[in-house]
Amino acid sequence: MASVPLSDQEARNIETFRKVVELGFSQGKLDSLGSLFTRDFQEHQDGMNPPNLEGVKKAIVQLRTSFPDLKLEIADFIIKGDKGWFRLKGQGTHLGQFGPMPATNRKVVVDVIDICRFENGLIAEHWGIPDRFSVMRQIGLPQPPRWLFRLLSRRQGTDLGTNLPYSSVHNVIDT
Repeated sequence: MASVPLSDQEARNIETFRKVVELGFSQGKLDSLGSLFTRDFQEHQDGMNPPNLEGVKKAIVQLRTSFPDLKLEIADFIIKGDKGWFRLKGQGTHLGQFGPMPATNRKVVVDVIDICRFENGLIAEHWGIPDRFSVMRQIGLPQPPRWLFRLLSRRQGTDLGTNLPYSSVHNVIDT
C-alpha cells in the first residue's frame, strides 16, 4: 500500500506529539510541555484534573512516581489535517504507589490510544485511552467482582457482566 505524503503541518503535528511523549512522559521534563500546547488546551481523558495542561502535568508526575522508568513510544499513527490518532506502547516498573496498590517491582507493558486536535502545530485538544485493566492485572490488583459489572451494565443498558476484562476469575458473586 502506498503511503500518502504528509503536509508540512501534519509533519509538525506529529513532531509536537512525539515531543510530548518523549520529553513529558518518558523523561518527565514538565517545563518543556508549555510550548507544545495551546493556551486554551482542553484535556478530555477521564481522570485528568484539572482538564488542561496542569492536569496533564499532574498525571505525568503521578505516573512517573509509580513507574519511574516509564517509557512510551509511538507505535503507529494516522494523521489527517488537524487531527491525529496515535497508538503507543509503554513499559515501566511498578516501583511506587499506584492507586491503592503499593509498589510490586513488577514490569508492566501498556497500550495507549491518543487522539489529538492541533492548532498551528500545537495540541489544542486530547482524548486518551490507556489500557488500565491490563496495568491493574499486571501489578496484581484483583478483578472487580462480577456483580459490580452487572450493576454498572444495568445502569448503562449494556451487558458487561458476561464479557469481563479478566476471564480467569472463578469466584463470582451473582446478584
